[in-house]
Amino acid sequence: MPTPKKPVTAVAAERLTEGLGAARKQLLQVEKEIVTEAKKQRKSLEQVLDRVRSRRDLKILEKRISATATDLQKRIQTMPREVLGALGVATSDDVAKLTKNLTRLTRRVDELSRKQTIA
Repeated sequence: MPTPKKPVTAVAAERLTEGLGAARKQLLQVEKEIVTEAKKQRKSLEQVLDRVRSRRDLKILEKRISATATDLQKRIQTMPREVLGALGVATSDDVAKLTKNLTRLTRRVDELSRKQTIA
């Protein structure tokens, strides 16, 4: 005996129920993924907040800036001497040494000329 045919509304209701069940499963999966991603994002944000609150990154950056500034100051101070040296121009230290030597030599020449006039 053939199975009795179901009315169209019953078939439609079954398919609608199946579709709703599948949609519900997909929604649950999407909800799990959203919750998982939200937890990851929250953890990441908490780490960033901890770093901001501790000012650890700021302290590291301040140290780097200070070290760079000190290095630049040293380089700027030595640069004129290096440039003058490369150009063959005497620095103020060189001129001071030359003046000292010239003064010493002048005294020596004066001493020698006095000795000659006496002799």
